Amino acid sequence: MSDMIYALEERIGEPRLFCGRKREMELLLNWVSKIPKKLSKSRALLGRRKSGKTAIMQRLFNILWNRDSNVIPFYFEVQDQNRWLLHFSEDYFRTFLSQYLSFLTRTPLPWDSVLWDWDMLEGMARETDNTHILGRIETFRNYFEKENEHQTMNLAFGSPAYFAGCDRKFFVVMIDEIQYMTEYIYYDKARSVQAVNLPGAFHGFSELKFAPMLVSGSYVGWMVRMMQEMFVGGRLRHTSVSPKLMFSEGMEAVSRYAEHHGVALTEETVLTMNLLTQSDPFYISALFGSEFPGKDLSDPGGVISTLVYEITNRGGEFFRTWSEYIDTTLKQVNDVHGKKILLYLSKERHKECTRDEIRDHLGWGPDRDRKLEEKLRTLEYGDLIMRGSTDFHYRGIPDDILDLIFRERYQYEIENVRPDAGSEFAARIAVLEGEKKSLEGTVRELRGRMLELIVSRELNRCRKKNRPVPDFAERMRKIPDPAHRDRLEKLAELCGRSRFDMVWMNHYLQMSGMIPAEADVFATGEDSGTCRALVFEIKNRDEKYRPTANEAALFLTKAGMVRQILEQEGKEVQFVCPVYLSAKGFSDKIEAWLHSNGILTADAETWLTE
Repeated sequence: MSDMIYALEERIGEPRLFCGRKREMELLLNWVSKIPKKLSKSRALLGRRKSGKTAIMQRLFNILWNRDSNVIPFYFEVQDQNRWLLHFSEDYFRTFLSQYLSFLTRTPLPWDSVLWDWDMLEGMARETDNTHILGRIETFRNYFEKENEHQTMNLAFGSPAYFAGCDRKFFVVMIDEIQYMTEYIYYDKARSVQAVNLPGAFHGFSELKFAPMLVSGSYVGWMVRMMQEMFVGGRLRHTSVSPKLMFSEGMEAVSRYAEHHGVALTEETVLTMNLLTQSDPFYISALFGSEFPGKDLSDPGGVISTLVYEITNRGGEFFRTWSEYIDTTLKQVNDVHGKKILLYLSKERHKECTRDEIRDHLGWGPDRDRKLEEKLRTLEYGDLIMRGSTDFHYRGIPDDILDLIFRERYQYEIENVRPDAGSEFAARIAVLEGEKKSLEGTVRELRGRMLELIVSRELNRCRKKNRPVPDFAERMRKIPDPAHRDRLEKLAELCGRSRFDMVWMNHYLQMSGMIPAEADVFATGEDSGTCRALVFEIKNRDEKYRPTANEAALFLTKAGMVRQILEQEGKEVQFVCPVYLSAKGFSDKIEAWLHSNGILTADAETWLTE
């Protein structure tokens, strides 16, 4: 079965490394589904650098591109490079046209993100017989040759709205790192007059329901201030993006990166890495890519040593990434008091501190409240601290690794004490063991919450060894109704003799004109023109929250989509084997309905053979 076409090369690299983000993707796909009804309000994704915003936006682009529907994605990233507005407008317009024509012609974009030149764009426009594009290009190039910055800007920025009207389409206008427009774009050719209010040019466009905007910013404080000044009236709905995944998603991320890098990890080591990185995919990725000479991720001690290197070595990715944040902000609070505030709030990051508590820590009197507030606001705009529940409360960023980097840089200067990252990480592991929750025991406790990962890993092991899933039929639940027993048992036996060449986890099923559906675990195989598929729906709840009728019906729809997609590829479908795996079983009524509709059932006890 053909995988999704990645028309836009994603920065994450191998598409399988996109892990988790189920909540964010469901929210955005639901938001997109309402655009043809003109019900979707423009949004802003807010989160610090390396929190996954770009990955989310680029994946959304590719999902929408694959739909071949009337909602067309446009993604543009603002670079932190000085640009004349005229040239910036050309970049924006050519990016839009490249992606629009890519969508119309079903032609993936260049893998290196190089924009198509004018001749290429005009040629593709003629192929599609789109006179609106040809006319728009001619007008733009006329303004450009005359170096009319404002006309080129207005034409470029307004193009999604223009083509929505001319071509009767809908657009999603995604602008990544929009706040950089306020600092790196210049109105004049000499680049002496900053376009500090440039995002305000999108003020009106953000209200368009047929081309709503999805913007992002990596410096949350800076971004929020810009939105308050240039998108007044709540025109952008805030959507926070946490750098941390859910715990189970973090476990999945560690396992996927290990497989991608060819590193064999024990469950104990997977858990250690996930705990110490707090399920942060950036930290997980950086660990596997670390250039630490003694890197050995096969045991918890090796994970700790690699973490310490990345935190304490000035060439380490953790150290460099956070140092950029710290240095940018401390230029504006360049004194020992700013560093003291950082250290204090980082140390107390698990609670809120009042402004009075911070002032007392500095040894200041009430007469310096205004000065303190200025420093706190600057640190907040730089994303080094967070506003609390009121304007009077502040807190540190809840990131253990960032705390260690703060202290690695400033603790000796301020307190004449050197932090020991290795000892702190080791102590954290020791606490787990001291509470008689050893890593091995914790893994066992989590098995019921990690069924997707367990099933995916087993299918991948079978794929690598080119063998069927062992005891597949025996691991299905009994089928009480004789009217369905024979048919389902034959399907289970056939699937148990079959090999699968591809395995995906959280895989989006794409069909033209339909909202993508996500298969929890999905596997396909092919022999001599025939193909087969195994698709799992997995629920990890307790006995009180077993699968519902609506959830069972939704899975039946997914199984039907799988068959239709296979048939659309012109291959003979040998079988589609749907399995509903519910950790704590089913109600009798729901399970009987699943069996009557050709769906096998399993639970944690039947599936987990170890």
